[in-house]
Amino acid sequence: MTAAPTKPISTVASPKPELGYLPPHDLATERAILGAMMLEAPALATVLGIITTEAVFYGIAHQFIFKAIRALFEAGEGVDQITVVTQLRKLGVLERAGGPFAVADLTTKVNSSAHLETHCRLVQEFYARREIIEAGTRMAQHGYDDGADPLDLVTEAQTRLINLHGTMETKQVAGGEEVYDAAFRALAQAMQQEGMTGVDTGIRELNRATNGWQPSDLIVLAARPGMGKTAAMLHFARTCALDLGEACAIFSLEMPKLQLMQRMIASELEGYANSDLRAGRVASEEEFNRIYKAAARLKTPKLRIDDTSGLSIQQLRAKAVRLKAEHDIKLVLVDYIQLMKGSQKGNREQEIGSITRGLKELAKELNVPVIALSQLSRDVEKRGGERRPQLSDLRESGSIEQDADAIVFLWRGEYYEIEEYQDGTATKDTLLFDLAKHRNGALGEIITGCHISEGRFFDLKQEGAFADLQVGAAVVKLGGLPNSTEHTREDDDDNDLPF
Repeated sequence: MTAAPTKPISTVASPKPELGYLPPHDLATERAILGAMMLEAPALATVLGIITTEAVFYGIAHQFIFKAIRALFEAGEGVDQITVVTQLRKLGVLERAGGPFAVADLTTKVNSSAHLETHCRLVQEFYARREIIEAGTRMAQHGYDDGADPLDLVTEAQTRLINLHGTMETKQVAGGEEVYDAAFRALAQAMQQEGMTGVDTGIRELNRATNGWQPSDLIVLAARPGMGKTAAMLHFARTCALDLGEACAIFSLEMPKLQLMQRMIASELEGYANSDLRAGRVASEEEFNRIYKAAARLKTPKLRIDDTSGLSIQQLRAKAVRLKAEHDIKLVLVDYIQLMKGSQKGNREQEIGSITRGLKELAKELNVPVIALSQLSRDVEKRGGERRPQLSDLRESGSIEQDADAIVFLWRGEYYEIEEYQDGTATKDTLLFDLAKHRNGALGEIITGCHISEGRFFDLKQEGAFADLQVGAAVVKLGGLPNSTEHTREDDDDNDLPF
């Protein structure tokens, strides 16, 4: 007698006239996964390596049970029927999870854990479909609400789908032989590029120190007003978009995009300060036409500028993901951290923490460097002497210092009427980049030339050295190469710039 074929599990239940369709789910597979987690330690590790949130489970009881199992695992305790029931009782949700008999019944639903990964992927797919349906439904409902901001609705939907992507994506564990070969392929590429593995900074000495801005790194540029933070940010953007021909995105929360473009136009010219162009101090129509042609390379789609005020970290992330998909941006620049809105409410330090974590996650997600400007506290001005910035001067410094891969202080001795740096270099028309934290490289203080009123940066003529390499700018002092621990050393807008 031939056995009847197995009926496939339906992803969507039959429609009910009064309720419509049930969301996609498979309770039987969910029960099998939870049962396997309580029966076999390898199965427990497999599931927790794939499923990162209880929301993947459709059954509310199953969500409680998964959370209890995960809590036991994270505490280093054994996982079985008894410990899970005890944990559920401790959390006060045992009855909502179905009671002791429901937990015990889960282990009777497991025939084999041979296809456990496939089962996990299956419930993840159902979860993804539910999230897509929920996002679409919310957009449709709120679309009829005249009081709802459409931009907020789009941002909410994008954030939800981005988070969904992160939940669905699970990187496979790589063997040493794979990583070893990949590391040497990267080394070979670096040798061909003469050490440049990241985005060119446009400053030769800074390239020597960093090998360029590295993909997936969060770089914080910090300074007091008047030091040239925005000018430096625009220099890095111009280098990426104009010199390298790679797209970059500027998110300016304070300065309008017209003023940003005026600054960049001035930096393309010689002999014109930002204030000259803003005031219209151009001698003639012929000179106007010459300036227009001289700065024409700024008319490029490689520069993407967003000047939305009060941007939240979720909105920035959604915009950056879209720009990566549409324009393949290679660099993200944010001006500045303290003007952003965080995802975590509470005190300001907690909110800043959610912002810097979000920026670091964005850098990893897009695999591009993210350069974020940051204010320094007024304590710098209260100190005597050179009033050089320190890591402790970062506002809400704990989270910024922790999340950043590199922290670079900008300081101009000329601003404080100091004539020379420690190595005798004149401070006039110079800016010092202080690599105070550099997780993947050496520390150092690098001096480069700059005409701050024009927003132009250039290598100094005299020769100096960074890590014993001959380069074109001077270095005051150097730190050693990093060991197994990360390397550290212990705003307003630029008021002296007319734009």
